[in-house]
Amino acid sequence: MKKTFVILISTFFSLALCAQNENDALRYSLINYGGTARFAGLSGAYGAVGADFTSLSQNPAGIALYRKSEFTITPVLSANNTTSNYLNQSNNNARTTAYLGNVGYVYSQNLKGQAGPLMQLQFGFGINQLARFSNYMTVSGFNNSNSLLNTYVDEANNTTGAFSKDLDAFGAGLAYKVNLIFYDSTNMRWAADMENGGLEQTKTVETRGSTNETVLSAGANISDKLFLGITFAFPYIRYEETANYSEKDKTDLNSYFNSFNRYEYLSTRGSGFNFKAGFIYMPVEFLRIGGAIHTPTNFYNMSDSYHTTMSSSFTGEQYSDKSPDGYFEYELKTPFRAMANIAVILGKYGLISADYEYIDYSSAILRAPDYSFSSENNAIRSQYTTANNLRLGAEIKAGIVAFRGGYSFYGTPFRDSGTTGDRNGYSFGIGVRDKGYFVDFSYNHSKSEANYYLYNTAPVSKNQIQTNAYSLSVGFRF
Repeated sequence: MKKTFVILISTFFSLALCAQNENDALRYSLINYGGTARFAGLSGAYGAVGADFTSLSQNPAGIALYRKSEFTITPVLSANNTTSNYLNQSNNNARTTAYLGNVGYVYSQNLKGQAGPLMQLQFGFGINQLARFSNYMTVSGFNNSNSLLNTYVDEANNTTGAFSKDLDAFGAGLAYKVNLIFYDSTNMRWAADMENGGLEQTKTVETRGSTNETVLSAGANISDKLFLGITFAFPYIRYEETANYSEKDKTDLNSYFNSFNRYEYLSTRGSGFNFKAGFIYMPVEFLRIGGAIHTPTNFYNMSDSYHTTMSSSFTGEQYSDKSPDGYFEYELKTPFRAMANIAVILGKYGLISADYEYIDYSSAILRAPDYSFSSENNAIRSQYTTANNLRLGAEIKAGIVAFRGGYSFYGTPFRDSGTTGDRNGYSFGIGVRDKGYFVDFSYNHSKSEANYYLYNTAPVSKNQIQTNAYSLSVGFRF
């Protein structure tokens, strides 16, 4: 049975623990290519440059520009910082994590003079990271107008029947078990203490995990003019979220009620498949033009495990209870992607590159054999829209040393123009590349804003999210 408690509405950051809805579809549709330090140093503007392992997940034709076989690995250190502003109170939290941006191997076979216009064939396999979910956030402020308990009261009053057994075990039913809502037989309605607010509200949310994909790719170099590539990709999701929410009567407005706390846990696992195809054409020596398409990813075995606990404190009394352990299986289809790429190669002096990417986030679909997802899919179509992403990069070479920089803009996925959600970033990098090895380092900074709601009638929290990532790639050619 689908989990149906309604306590949060979130936007771009998608930290709401309300699973199997439009927020989940968006969370797993957003991609921020991790990749090698060279790729990151150009802010991902790499679609027409090629010969980098990250291109297997972006424009697969990049594999066809490899001249030698290569092994590469990229450890990354990432520091996230989230600042929330809720009811004139600001909170700042930071979290640092280390992970692998990618690891992979490409085999290149020289066929010059053996197969007509076919100059080389390449095969590659490995892992690229597509998204990172590691973050920690605190939202806190004094709400003088309403409470999360209003949500449970409304839920109970809109539930068929007036008995506690009819209430949702993850929402109003759990609030009833810890004495936070009660049935007012005089007025024939469900009610709660402190419905008019006057409470200190605090929520902390910690998220962990990532989306990575295993890639199997092949490329072909035709006459050193046309480069073709395909990738069979097998992405997998590991996501975990814990949230603590509390309300406290710090000013003693109510002689009986003191406080309550709600703890939520969600673990999501999923794996899927997509296909990518791309080309790079070199009409003249210094110009490369490329393009690629990514089919929708079908996550065919998504699963959520979740539970909730609540506790309450009253004068002389305390209560606590736990929901059942929830588990739900479903499917998710993420949007189709298309991109266009161009690069100007400045000989031994460097390059300039640009990528454009198109995604229609409203085309994501949730499915399950025992649930229709009609309202959730309608919300996806009505709330989300097409987004246009732009990445620009440049590289300057001085012998075996290269200096890099880039800029990226990721458009908002939200149809409402008043909703934030776009993301800007810039990068710097340096690398040393010789015949048999390379070492690259990059720094990436990204910044976005998000509207976050503790529950559906709560005031908005204006959140600012910043990420600083440091990547180091080491590779060997043979």
